[in-house]
Amino acid sequence: MNYIVTIKQIDWIDQEAKEADVCFMLRDSLYWAFCHPCDFTEGEVCEVEIDMLEGEDSWETMFSVNTKRDMKILPFERGRCSYYCYGRIESICSVIADCGDLQFDLGNFTHDERVVGEYIYFFIGRMDIKRSIRV
Repeated sequence: MNYIVTIKQIDWIDQEAKEADVCFMLRDSLYWAFCHPCDFTEGEVCEVEIDMLEGEDSWETMFSVNTKRDMKILPFERGRCSYYCYGRIESICSVIADCGDLQFDLGNFTHDERVVGEYIYFFIGRMDIKRSIRV
């Protein structure tokens, strides 16, 4: 998914290899994401793509945890690029989950239209960010 963000901070993991953790602001929220290759500068406003490496949540966990029907993203205490996500399924083929500030493509794990509108929970093992390239 593409978003306009402000790059707030870059923590280099390996500057020569252009690997970094990047803090960005979207609306009023700050998020950390892994970036490679990182060609951002602090303070830059730019269009980015947000992707993720999903954790392993069972179908039961995904559809039973979000009983409050939350749409939010909470940081994981032990990894600043990892998040607990609570959202609602907006579409299938790919499954798109709206978590408030961000929407995530969860792939094609179902084609059952009955899940559209369902509230879900999932874990992001690592959020990724890269500069959007429009064709």
